[in-house]
Amino acid sequence: MEDLPIWKQELPATPHKLLNDLATLLVAFYDEHLRRDAMDGRLRPREAWDLLRGFLIATMQTYASICILLAEKRPKRLMLQAGVLNRALFEILTTVLALLEDPAPRARMLLRESHKAHATRYQYLTSRWGADPHWSGYLEVYNKGLAIIGKEIGLAPEDALRPEAITDEWPTPGVMICGRPSRNIPPFVSGTRHAVLKQIYQYHYPHQSAQAHGRVAAMAVALLVDDPASQWNPGHGESDIVMTAMLFLACVLSELETAGDYAVHPKLLELWTYLRDMDGEAKDLWALRYEALLMQHG
Repeated sequence: MEDLPIWKQELPATPHKLLNDLATLLVAFYDEHLRRDAMDGRLRPREAWDLLRGFLIATMQTYASICILLAEKRPKRLMLQAGVLNRALFEILTTVLALLEDPAPRARMLLRESHKAHATRYQYLTSRWGADPHWSGYLEVYNKGLAIIGKEIGLAPEDALRPEAITDEWPTPGVMICGRPSRNIPPFVSGTRHAVLKQIYQYHYPHQSAQAHGRVAAMAVALLVDDPASQWNPGHGESDIVMTAMLFLACVLSELETAGDYAVHPKLLELWTYLRDMDGEAKDLWALRYEALLMQHG
Protein backbone atom coordinates (compact mmCIF):
# COMPACT_ATOMS: atom_id res chain seq x y z
CA MET A 1 0.00 0.00 0.00
CA GLU A 2 1.23 3.48 -0.79
CA ASP A 3 2.57 5.33 2.24
CA LEU A 4 0.05 7.61 3.89
CA PRO A 5 0.84 11.32 3.99
CA ILE A 6 2.46 12.74 7.07
CA TRP A 7 0.37 15.47 8.68
CA LYS A 8 1.91 17.36 11.54
CA GLN A 9 0.72 20.67 12.90
CA GLU A 10 0.84 22.71 16.06
CA LEU A 11 -2.40 22.58 17.98
CA PRO A 12 -3.78 25.68 19.69
CA ALA A 13 -3.27 25.61 23.43
CA THR A 14 -6.40 24.59 25.36
CA PRO A 15 -6.73 26.11 28.86
CA HIS A 16 -7.88 22.82 30.34
CA LYS A 17 -7.33 23.76 33.98
CA LEU A 18 -9.47 26.86 33.51
CA LEU A 19 -12.24 24.86 31.82
CA ASN A 20 -11.99 22.12 34.42
CA ASP A 21 -12.26 24.59 37.29
CA LEU A 22 -15.37 26.14 35.73
CA ALA A 23 -16.98 22.72 35.23
CA THR A 24 -16.17 21.61 38.78
CA LEU A 25 -17.62 24.80 40.28
CA LEU A 26 -20.80 24.60 38.19
CA VAL A 27 -21.48 20.93 38.90
CA ALA A 28 -21.01 21.44 42.65
CA PHE A 29 -23.34 24.48 42.54
CA TYR A 30 -26.17 22.73 40.68
CA ASP A 31 -25.74 19.44 42.49
CA GLU A 32 -26.48 21.19 45.77
CA HIS A 33 -29.33 23.29 44.38
CA LEU A 34 -31.05 20.37 42.66
CA ARG A 35 -30.79 18.25 45.80
CA ARG A 36 -32.19 21.00 48.01
CA ASP A 37 -34.93 22.18 45.64
CA ALA A 38 -36.18 18.68 44.85
CA MET A 39 -36.27 17.86 48.55
CA ASP A 40 -38.26 20.95 49.54
CA GLY A 41 -40.73 20.57 46.68
CA ARG A 42 -39.75 23.45 44.42
CA LEU A 43 -38.74 21.09 41.64
CA ARG A 44 -41.50 18.70 40.59
CA PRO A 45 -42.03 15.89 39.94
CA ARG A 46 -39.59 14.79 42.63
CA GLU A 47 -38.71 11.45 41.03
CA ALA A 48 -37.76 13.14 37.74
CA TRP A 49 -35.51 15.69 39.43
CA ASP A 50 -33.86 13.05 41.59
CA LEU A 51 -33.02 11.22 38.38
CA LEU A 52 -31.77 14.40 36.72
CA ARG A 53 -29.49 15.19 39.64
CA GLY A 54 -28.15 11.65 39.43
CA PHE A 55 -27.43 12.11 35.73
CA LEU A 56 -25.58 15.35 36.47
CA ILE A 57 -23.34 13.47 38.92
CA ALA A 58 -22.85 10.67 36.39
CA THR A 59 -21.91 13.23 33.75
CA MET A 60 -19.23 14.80 35.93
CA GLN A 61 -17.82 11.44 37.02
CA THR A 62 -17.64 10.24 33.41
CA TYR A 63 -15.94 13.47 32.32
CA ALA A 64 -13.44 13.09 35.19
CA SER A 65 -12.75 9.50 34.13
CA ILE A 66 -12.02 10.66 30.58
CA CYS A 67 -9.51 13.18 31.93
CA ILE A 68 -7.81 10.47 34.01
CA LEU A 69 -7.51 8.16 31.01
CA LEU A 70 -5.90 10.94 28.96
CA ALA A 71 -3.66 12.45 31.65
CA GLU A 72 -0.21 13.47 30.48
CA LYS A 73 1.46 11.45 33.24
CA ARG A 74 0.20 8.19 31.76
CA PRO A 75 2.82 6.19 29.82
CA LYS A 76 0.26 5.92 27.03
CA ARG A 77 -3.01 7.81 26.96
CA LEU A 78 -6.00 5.49 26.62
CA MET A 79 -7.91 7.13 23.78
CA LEU A 80 -10.07 4.12 22.96
CA GLN A 81 -11.45 3.84 26.47
CA ALA A 82 -11.93 7.63 26.76
CA GLY A 83 -13.77 7.68 23.43
CA VAL A 84 -16.11 4.93 24.59
CA LEU A 85 -16.88 6.99 27.70
CA ASN A 86 -17.76 9.93 25.47
CA ARG A 87 -20.41 7.71 23.91
CA ALA A 88 -21.76 7.10 27.42
CA LEU A 89 -21.79 10.86 28.00
CA PHE A 90 -23.84 11.39 24.86
CA GLU A 91 -26.29 8.72 26.02
CA ILE A 92 -26.66 10.59 29.33
CA LEU A 93 -27.31 13.84 27.45
CA THR A 94 -30.03 12.18 25.35
CA THR A 95 -31.70 10.87 28.50
CA VAL A 96 -31.61 14.30 30.16
CA LEU A 97 -33.16 15.95 27.11
CA ALA A 98 -35.84 13.28 26.79
CA LEU A 99 -36.73 13.44 30.49
CA LEU A 100 -37.07 17.21 30.41
CA GLU A 101 -39.42 17.08 27.42
CA ASP A 102 -42.07 15.26 29.47
CA PRO A 103 -40.75 14.70 33.01
CA ALA A 104 -43.45 12.79 34.92
CA PRO A 105 -44.36 9.97 32.50
CA ARG A 106 -40.82 9.59 31.21
CA ALA A 107 -39.33 9.34 34.67
CA ARG A 108 -41.80 6.56 35.39
CA MET A 109 -40.94 4.88 32.07
CA LEU A 110 -37.22 5.01 32.79
CA LEU A 111 -37.68 3.62 36.31
CA ARG A 112 -39.95 0.83 35.16
CA GLU A 113 -37.57 -0.21 32.41
CA SER A 114 -34.75 -0.28 34.95
CA HIS A 115 -36.89 -2.43 37.25
CA LYS A 116 -37.57 -4.80 34.37
CA ALA A 117 -33.82 -5.26 33.85
CA HIS A 118 -33.31 -6.08 37.54
CA ALA A 119 -36.27 -8.45 37.58
CA THR A 120 -34.86 -10.22 34.52
CA ARG A 121 -31.53 -10.64 36.29
CA TYR A 122 -33.26 -11.92 39.41
CA GLN A 123 -35.12 -14.56 37.40
CA TYR A 124 -31.85 -15.69 35.82
CA LEU A 125 -30.00 -15.87 39.13
CA THR A 126 -32.87 -17.79 40.70
CA SER A 127 -32.99 -20.30 37.87
CA ARG A 128 -29.23 -20.77 37.99
CA TRP A 129 -28.46 -20.73 41.73
CA GLY A 130 -31.82 -20.75 43.51
CA ALA A 131 -31.16 -24.20 44.99
CA ASP A 132 -27.70 -23.24 46.26
CA PRO A 133 -27.84 -22.37 49.99
CA HIS A 134 -24.90 -20.01 49.57
CA TRP A 135 -27.10 -17.80 47.39
CA SER A 136 -30.23 -17.88 49.55
CA GLY A 137 -29.50 -14.76 51.61
CA TYR A 138 -28.54 -12.70 48.58
CA LEU A 139 -31.60 -13.75 46.59
CA GLU A 140 -33.89 -13.09 49.56
CA VAL A 141 -32.66 -9.51 49.84
CA TYR A 142 -32.90 -9.11 46.06
CA ASN A 143 -36.52 -10.33 46.19
CA LYS A 144 -37.48 -7.92 48.97
CA GLY A 145 -35.79 -5.01 47.23
CA LEU A 146 -37.67 -5.67 44.00
CA ALA A 147 -40.96 -5.83 45.90
CA ILE A 148 -40.34 -2.48 47.62
CA ILE A 149 -39.22 -0.68 44.47
CA GLY A 150 -41.99 -2.28 42.40
CA LYS A 151 -44.57 -0.84 44.78
CA GLU A 152 -42.97 2.61 44.54
CA ILE A 153 -43.25 2.64 40.74
CA GLY A 154 -46.84 1.41 40.67
CA LEU A 155 -46.47 -2.30 40.00
CA ALA A 156 -48.86 -4.82 41.48
CA PRO A 157 -47.15 -7.09 44.05
CA GLU A 158 -47.48 -10.10 41.78
CA ASP A 159 -45.77 -8.20 38.93
CA ALA A 160 -42.70 -6.92 40.80
CA LEU A 161 -40.75 -10.09 39.96
CA ARG A 162 -42.19 -10.60 36.48
CA PRO A 163 -40.21 -8.74 33.82
CA GLU A 164 -42.78 -9.71 31.20
CA ALA A 165 -45.35 -7.60 33.05
CA ILE A 166 -43.42 -4.41 32.20
CA THR A 167 -43.74 -3.17 28.63
CA ASP A 168 -41.90 0.16 29.09
CA GLU A 169 -38.91 0.57 26.77
CA TRP A 170 -36.56 3.54 26.89
CA PRO A 171 -35.50 4.34 23.32
CA THR A 172 -31.97 4.38 21.97
CA PRO A 173 -30.55 7.70 20.69
CA GLY A 174 -31.35 6.68 17.13
CA VAL A 175 -35.01 6.10 17.97
CA MET A 176 -35.15 9.33 19.97
CA ILE A 177 -34.06 11.23 16.87
CA CYS A 178 -35.64 9.27 14.02
CA GLY A 179 -38.53 7.45 15.66
CA ARG A 180 -39.62 4.12 14.18
CA PRO A 181 -41.35 4.86 10.88
CA SER A 182 -42.21 1.19 10.33
CA ARG A 183 -44.34 1.28 13.50
CA ASN A 184 -45.53 4.88 13.09
CA ILE A 185 -43.60 5.94 16.19
CA PRO A 186 -42.47 9.60 16.00
CA PRO A 187 -39.16 10.91 17.35
CA PHE A 188 -38.94 11.03 21.13
CA VAL A 189 -37.69 14.62 21.28
CA SER A 190 -38.72 17.72 19.34
CA GLY A 191 -37.76 21.29 18.54
CA THR A 192 -34.23 22.42 19.23
CA ARG A 193 -33.69 19.43 21.53
CA HIS A 194 -34.09 17.30 18.43
CA ALA A 195 -31.77 19.57 16.44
CA VAL A 196 -29.00 19.31 19.05
CA LEU A 197 -29.22 15.54 19.36
CA LYS A 198 -29.30 15.05 15.61
CA GLN A 199 -26.22 17.22 15.13
CA ILE A 200 -24.24 15.35 17.79
CA TYR A 201 -25.51 11.97 16.64
CA GLN A 202 -24.48 12.50 13.03
CA TYR A 203 -21.07 13.89 13.95
CA HIS A 204 -20.02 11.51 16.73
CA TYR A 205 -22.19 8.44 17.11
CA PRO A 206 -21.12 6.20 14.20
CA HIS A 207 -17.45 6.35 15.21
CA GLN A 208 -18.18 6.14 18.93
CA SER A 209 -20.39 3.09 18.39
CA ALA A 210 -17.76 1.40 16.24
CA GLN A 211 -15.27 1.83 19.07
CA ALA A 212 -17.70 0.70 21.77
CA HIS A 213 -18.73 -2.39 19.78
CA GLY A 214 -15.15 -3.44 19.10
CA ARG A 215 -15.16 -2.79 15.36
CA VAL A 216 -12.14 -1.77 13.28
CA ALA A 217 -12.24 1.71 14.81
CA ALA A 218 -11.47 0.20 18.23
CA MET A 219 -8.52 -1.77 16.94
CA ALA A 220 -7.21 1.20 14.94
CA VAL A 221 -7.15 3.67 17.81
CA ALA A 222 -5.57 1.05 20.10
CA LEU A 223 -2.73 0.54 17.59
CA LEU A 224 -2.35 4.30 17.28
CA VAL A 225 -1.95 4.66 21.04
CA ASP A 226 0.47 1.73 21.11
CA ASP A 227 2.71 3.46 18.56
CA PRO A 228 2.58 7.22 19.17
CA ALA A 229 5.12 7.89 16.42
CA SER A 230 2.52 6.88 13.83
CA GLN A 231 0.09 9.64 14.81
CA TRP A 232 -0.43 12.20 12.08
CA ASN A 233 -1.30 14.93 14.52
CA PRO A 234 0.05 14.16 17.99
CA GLY A 235 -2.25 15.33 20.76
CA HIS A 236 -5.20 16.04 18.49
CA GLY A 237 -7.11 12.88 19.44
CA GLU A 238 -6.82 13.46 23.16
CA SER A 239 -7.70 17.14 22.82
CA ASP A 240 -10.76 16.38 20.71
CA ILE A 241 -12.07 13.77 23.17
CA VAL A 242 -11.73 16.09 26.19
CA MET A 243 -13.28 19.01 24.32
CA THR A 244 -16.25 16.84 23.31
CA ALA A 245 -16.72 15.66 26.89
CA MET A 246 -16.64 19.25 28.15
CA LEU A 247 -19.19 20.26 25.50
CA PHE A 248 -21.59 17.48 26.52
CA LEU A 249 -21.19 18.55 30.16
CA ALA A 250 -21.97 22.16 29.22
CA CYS A 251 -25.14 21.00 27.44
CA VAL A 252 -26.33 19.03 30.48
CA LEU A 253 -25.65 21.98 32.79
CA SER A 254 -27.52 24.35 30.48
CA GLU A 255 -30.54 22.07 30.27
CA LEU A 256 -30.79 21.67 34.05
CA GLU A 257 -30.23 25.35 34.73
CA THR A 258 -33.07 26.51 32.51
CA ALA A 259 -35.48 23.67 33.33
CA GLY A 260 -34.90 24.31 37.04
CA ASP A 261 -35.65 28.01 36.49
CA TYR A 262 -32.36 29.19 37.91
CA ALA A 263 -30.80 32.52 37.04
CA VAL A 264 -28.14 32.05 34.37
CA HIS A 265 -24.85 31.42 36.13
CA PRO A 266 -22.13 33.76 34.77
CA LYS A 267 -19.59 30.95 34.96
CA LEU A 268 -21.73 28.86 32.62
CA LEU A 269 -21.74 31.67 30.08
CA GLU A 270 -17.98 31.95 30.54
CA LEU A 271 -17.59 28.23 29.88
CA TRP A 272 -19.63 28.50 26.67
CA THR A 273 -17.53 31.48 25.55
CA TYR A 274 -14.31 29.48 25.85
CA LEU A 275 -15.85 26.47 24.13
CA ARG A 276 -17.15 28.52 21.20
CA ASP A 277 -13.76 30.17 20.74
CA MET A 278 -11.99 26.81 20.56
CA ASP A 279 -14.48 24.46 18.93
CA GLY A 280 -16.65 24.73 15.84
CA GLU A 281 -19.15 22.19 17.11
CA ALA A 282 -19.72 24.30 20.22
CA LYS A 283 -20.55 27.24 17.95
CA ASP A 284 -23.08 25.10 16.10
CA LEU A 285 -24.83 23.85 19.24
CA TRP A 286 -24.85 27.33 20.74
CA ALA A 287 -26.59 28.64 17.61
CA LEU A 288 -28.99 25.68 17.42
CA ARG A 289 -30.28 25.91 21.00
CA TYR A 290 -28.20 27.24 23.83
CA GLU A 291 -27.88 30.90 22.90
CA ALA A 292 -31.66 31.32 22.84
CA LEU A 293 -32.12 29.05 25.85
CA LEU A 294 -29.70 30.87 28.12
CA MET A 295 -30.11 34.41 26.84
CA GLN A 296 -33.90 34.33 26.95
CA HIS A 297 -33.88 32.65 30.33
CA GLY A 298 -31.38 35.15 31.70
